[in-house]
Amino acid sequence: MVYIPATHERTDVGLKKRQVDLSAHLSAEARARLPNPIKSIWKAAQVKPGTINMGNGDPHHTLYPVCEMNFVVPSVDEANPVQAWRTGVGEQQIIASYKDEPCALSLRTALAYGAGGGLKHVRDTLADLTNRIHAPPNHTVTLSLGNADALTKCFRLLGDPGDSFLCEEFTFSAMTNAALPLGIKWVPIRMDKDGLIPSDMENVLSNWDESSQGKRPHVLYTIPCSQNPTGSTLPAERRRQIYEIAREFDIIILEDDPYFFLQYDLNVCTTTVESYGFTRAMAEVLPRSFLSMDYDGRVMRLDSFSKILAPGMRLGWVTCNDFFAEKLDMLTDSSSQHPHGLGQAFIAELMGSQGWGVDGFMKWVASLCREYERRRNLFMDVFHQEVEVTGLASAETPKSGMFVWIKINLDRHPRYRKTEQLEAPGGPVSNTAELMNELFRKLLDCGLVMMPASTFAMVDQTGKVTASSHITDRVNYFRATFVGTDEIIQNGLRLFARGLEEFFCY
Repeated sequence: MVYIPATHERTDVGLKKRQVDLSAHLSAEARARLPNPIKSIWKAAQVKPGTINMGNGDPHHTLYPVCEMNFVVPSVDEANPVQAWRTGVGEQQIIASYKDEPCALSLRTALAYGAGGGLKHVRDTLADLTNRIHAPPNHTVTLSLGNADALTKCFRLLGDPGDSFLCEEFTFSAMTNAALPLGIKWVPIRMDKDGLIPSDMENVLSNWDESSQGKRPHVLYTIPCSQNPTGSTLPAERRRQIYEIAREFDIIILEDDPYFFLQYDLNVCTTTVESYGFTRAMAEVLPRSFLSMDYDGRVMRLDSFSKILAPGMRLGWVTCNDFFAEKLDMLTDSSSQHPHGLGQAFIAELMGSQGWGVDGFMKWVASLCREYERRRNLFMDVFHQEVEVTGLASAETPKSGMFVWIKINLDRHPRYRKTEQLEAPGGPVSNTAELMNELFRKLLDCGLVMMPASTFAMVDQTGKVTASSHITDRVNYFRATFVGTDEIIQNGLRLFARGLEEFFCY
């Protein structure tokens, strides 16, 4: 673990570190888990340099069948490195990891067994990045195999069978499904175009009846930037409201934020870039995270390289209080083990003095934002020209991420039905789900795939749903991505318009 000391650059004036006991949030499994005794001895052996270790079963580095790895990466000396790399006109840079030569992280270390939290050099680097961007009060960084790995471990850390967790009413079902075998039930919170609605979260918690609904939820799982699937980004004021509600009701916030760095329409100050570099300039305009306002230690923030480098990296980091970080490391030490050494070696060299460095990394991020913003703008332009003019669909322009949440105007379909009398109280009152399933198959026949909203819909399990709010009546959306090539965007939306018009004709 790497400790991030308190800083007040982005922390509300007057806030001080508070010693809040959060141990009650641990699951029975987390409470019962003991440290891996072999890893404990391994860690003790790292304290004194030169210690002769004859205790571990580590193959000696002289028997590793590799002595050097070279990575060819784009040069960030270009004014717009992503554009130069994409078009093949930019310079390249070679960064290297060595076993027997000086480098940022020796392959002797990277390819050996390590602690669950990852190698110190990499954790130090990511702690530095996190501190520059979020300036969190008193937190710790530990590594993960990406956000999916981190989230499933957080569910195990915090959830017992029968527990209820809060989430957005449309969310990334691949992750929420991972909690179901643990006996965790999901309680969806209503959303609008700006994301999770704080008043609905407060209403659910205030009116929770433990005699009929079980223990009140003590965890919120949220995707605050480019929420998956809706593409919404929580405004700063909503984040403050949600954090205060979390404090009032003693909620742990799982801040799953893989799209955080992909922000658009940013007004990056060139003077700041010239005087202080890209890291500070980007930190000034990126959204304020839950982590940045977390003086209680109740936020577990999950970051990943998947969207800004490559998804196959399977490397990310969790920033949280040191108590939770220690428990996460104990779980990792006795399960998946430490993140892969090759990925850690690459990050160490990329963000080291012979690579991009942290500021060069942020320059790449800023350039990446401009490229994705260009693709988003192209998507919305073609959408307006080809789709919106039909009157059959509409969409908000996303401020971040990779997704557009497209609303289908099903009330214009000749077979759309909405009933006044319910066969089952609390159930759906329209045939929205049926029609959307037909439309999905129609588009598939046209050669186009978009993700239907039903894939992400979280059915309320509190027993307090009214007929007008049943989520099945609100699945008239598709999630589409704009990260493909210009040709994919143009051809895909033309197919979409054609498929819509044919579907609405019968």
